[in-house]
Amino acid sequence: MAGGARICDAFVVEALSDTDLRRLAVSYAELVHALGIPAGEPLLVLPNAEFFPDRFTHDGPSVERLAARMQGYAGLEDVTIELVLAGEPPALDAGGCGTGGCGTGACATPQASDAPLPRLERAADRWLLRVPAAELKDPILLTARLATSLGAVALAERHPEGLARAENPESAELAAVALGFGVLLLEASYMYRKGCGGPNIGRGTVLGLSELAVAFALSVAREKHSLGKALGELATTQRALVKEAVALVAESPTLVRLLREDPARAARGDFRLRDRGPFWSKLFGRRARPQGKEARLEAALSALERGASVDELAELVGPADGE
Repeated sequence: MAGGARICDAFVVEALSDTDLRRLAVSYAELVHALGIPAGEPLLVLPNAEFFPDRFTHDGPSVERLAARMQGYAGLEDVTIELVLAGEPPALDAGGCGTGGCGTGACATPQASDAPLPRLERAADRWLLRVPAAELKDPILLTARLATSLGAVALAERHPEGLARAENPESAELAAVALGFGVLLLEASYMYRKGCGGPNIGRGTVLGLSELAVAFALSVAREKHSLGKALGELATTQRALVKEAVALVAESPTLVRLLREDPARAARGDFRLRDRGPFWSKLFGRRARPQGKEARLEAALSALERGASVDELAELVGPADGE
């Protein structure tokens, strides 16, 4: 379940079309509805000491503590999950240069897909979660994989289509975003690494960075999370894509309202994109509205840094009168 990563693929981060945005919005809405996730309940889990205070020592007990903590953040305390470390933990000083060392090359695919047994397996009254030991040396990949596995468990336990959805890696990653792990997946979707042959880009997710950025923007809008802290935890490329995705989502306030109040309707595609609502006078009074697309975008991004709401952003990025 929740298949292996693709590392060192040659890929380009591309902007998503409205068709892509609609598809992702429908998929995301269907998941939050089917999983029964109340709006405002999921935490915005960040890769910092506030959410992960335990010292990680790259061994079995550390991974067990990490997985248990993340299981609590996912709201899956009622599910029994037994973690199994597959293989021997890697020697952290074995590398020669950069991340990953020269022995297998910095672009080597982590050993998740080489494991003889599935990552997730139902066993009587519990789930077995197998973590390839090779992942212990890469916290970004490890936490993203754990988050995706928890998304798969949530799908198997709570989605009407159960195991069929859990075995779809894209659905598992979307579920992980909906459960609050979007930042962890974003970091794993575009990993800049320095290897023996020079810099390279690694990708540890099935969904691309642009897709995850939109899914994350939808989750932030639905849960009314402040973006300031999240942006501070993201790498430069991820931060830029998230800002663009948030501006896109902000142009569709009806979609955001449906995600909060009636996700089943949003899952049917019963919404329009870019239907900016009349919030300007209510939110900004008589202050002059920025004129010109570039000026409005700059104002929106500044507001985003301050933790502005989706409604405020919708007003800033929408077209000016007469445009």
